[in-house]
Amino acid sequence: MIEISLSELNRSNFYEKTLQTIEQICEDFAIEKDFGSISMSNQMICDYLDSMQSDFNADVYFQIESDGITVQYSLQNGNFNSFASNEDGQNTALFVLQSLADEISFSPDFVTLISTFHVKTKMSIQRHVQNQGVRKNIFKYS
Repeated sequence: MIEISLSELNRSNFYEKTLQTIEQICEDFAIEKDFGSISMSNQMICDYLDSMQSDFNADVYFQIESDGITVQYSLQNGNFNSFASNEDGQNTALFVLQSLADEISFSPDFVTLISTFHVKTKMSIQRHVQNQGVRKNIFKYS
């Protein structure tokens, strides 16, 4: 597991720093084909923060594993309560976000939004190749 943390992001640097991190993760872990859905979900969250919060501070944590990527957005001031629902019972932004990510969840106080993408990173491919190499060596010398 690999963790990347971006701290104290605000209106002026949130989108640029998160997008750069998503680009780097997709390139480093050979999941370029998933860049669109991950970056678009990040854009949805950025748009929400821009429209609902006059000024915000957020921490963003990326957790990369062989079977997926989890992105956790934690607000230092404000919450995602209005993103999670509205008076009509249907929130278009949340619907789109749920279409892009495999899982969406909120902390009980709505301060944190967690999106999970089930993608196969090159971490799993490397482990598989390494394990096959070990098996070949065992059979070669026996």
